[in-house]
Amino acid sequence: MTTIEGRQVIWRKDEEGAAELRPGRFGTIMLGENVSVVRWEFPPGTPKGKFHSHADHEQWTYIISGRFEVQIGDEVTVLEPGDVSYAPKGVMHGNTLVVGDEPVVVLDIFSPPREEYVNAAAGGPPVEVGGDDTGGGK
Repeated sequence: MTTIEGRQVIWRKDEEGAAELRPGRFGTIMLGENVSVVRWEFPPGTPKGKFHSHADHEQWTYIISGRFEVQIGDEVTVLEPGDVSYAPKGVMHGNTLVVGDEPVVVLDIFSPPREEYVNAAAGGPPVEVGGDDTGGGK
């Protein structure tokens, strides 16, 4: 692990350790000073994600691989590799679903950092989401 001033600065995929950040959903948390990034992998057949909002976080999602259906506000669309979605604070989003037979790999970027995901990665309880909450992710 490469660190500067005690903070990890490089994450290698082959060294990642996924943690249960949400019940039944495993991701790798990468923490910066003002943002956190979660790398998720969702296999085909993953249950549909909950529709929710974040009172305190904005969320960007970058699709690395696979096809991912997502709803933001009233719009439902399918995102493909290279596509990005943005959910501002307070905007309902989610209802995510893997489309097809290929796993979906995404990066979720949160600002400010998702401390509850950091706590879950350190062995705390997974984060529940749904409705208007401060939980998040897919």
